[in-house]
Amino acid sequence: MELVGVYDNGSIIDPEVVSITPADIITRFTQNVGNLTSMSLALNIPTQLSVPHMMANAFKNVAAIALETDYDLAILKTL
Repeated sequence: MELVGVYDNGSIIDPEVVSITPADIITRFTQNVGNLTSMSLALNIPTQLSVPHMMANAFKNVAAIALETDYDLAILKTL
């Protein structure tokens, strides 16, 4: 698709003024994906983007509890 011009309130803007590159679109898209993931995590709403982060955070919490309580796997081997 090639931009020929932009019509805005009775005036036509040249394509040089409105120069959006594919790199600009990709940058904005990735920023918005990051914003969506952050919002999903903050609201505790599982989405395809936030579930991997939720799982990693849950693992970190379990590991922190295990380290704080001096949990040892050797105890399980004796049972």
